[in-house]
Amino acid sequence: MKAFLLLVFVLCASGCQIPWYASNASGIVERIANSKTSDQLLAELPQEAPHRKALEDLPEVLEFARHKGLNVGGAYQRIDVMPDPVSFIVIAAQPESLTLHQWDFPIVGLAPYKGYRFLKHAQREAQALQSQGLISSVYPVEAFSSLGWFPEALPGAILSLSEQRRVRIIFHELVHRTIFFPGKADLNESLANYLGDEFAKEWIEKRYGRESVQFVDLHDEIQDQERLRQRVLRLKEQWSAPTLGDDLEQFQEELRSEAWMSQMGREQSVRIWTLPMILMLQVYDSGAWPWKEVWEKCQGDVDVLQWLIQREFLGTP
Repeated sequence: MKAFLLLVFVLCASGCQIPWYASNASGIVERIANSKTSDQLLAELPQEAPHRKALEDLPEVLEFARHKGLNVGGAYQRIDVMPDPVSFIVIAAQPESLTLHQWDFPIVGLAPYKGYRFLKHAQREAQALQSQGLISSVYPVEAFSSLGWFPEALPGAILSLSEQRRVRIIFHELVHRTIFFPGKADLNESLANYLGDEFAKEWIEKRYGRESVQFVDLHDEIQDQERLRQRVLRLKEQWSAPTLGDDLEQFQEELRSEAWMSQMGREQSVRIWTLPMILMLQVYDSGAWPWKEVWEKCQGDVDVLQWLIQREFLGTP
């Protein structure tokens, strides 16, 4: 908690956007204060509760992450039981240049998204950006990482997800907690997606085997993610500012006609895709960097991975 209070002080002392920092900081404090331990929740839940197994498995998931070299620390020792989303993210894009809008934050540097505790505040920011000629979108966030500054609680809604989806999210956020480069959102998110998926595959295979329904479902989700990625790459090869409306309409139609393998893929096909949402997909694109080759070169050592990224991608010793 001392580290968290120090972070809040540093952010607020910067003198910019103090109401935004204060609102988000108070929201995190409230969620931690109202969170419960897994044991507390297990004592309250009936034996037939659908997410009871997820709670029982959580310590083993975290131990697996520690074994893989992730900085678990005190993360996810408690469960956030508040029903509303963790926060709401605002993203925006320039329709003329077809590029994402960037915010500049103390400590974390440039980022193509901004989080708000309350939906109305996120919507107000989105409207302000629209008045400047940008295209903006708002969406809820299912999880976040403190980057190791304080012991974040696991959002309770994650417990109701399928096991493969749940562990992908947990490993993704723990990668952020372990490796983070300020101002490099695309690198950070791409790496977290790649390692999160790799660790999820290893976890599911270890528990159920490669022929299991769980492993097949995870494989299908990742394959559908790659299909969506290829669609986005083709879209970006042909789109232009004057034809953007028609380009996005054709993109939506192609998604609807695709033979998706997973429920996640089918859900993606019926979403309304805006320019900033499509550009954000590339921020999270695990295929945008040669992670497979880099990870093999590191022989699965997270510390070596961080050093190698600094040396080969960022040019620092």
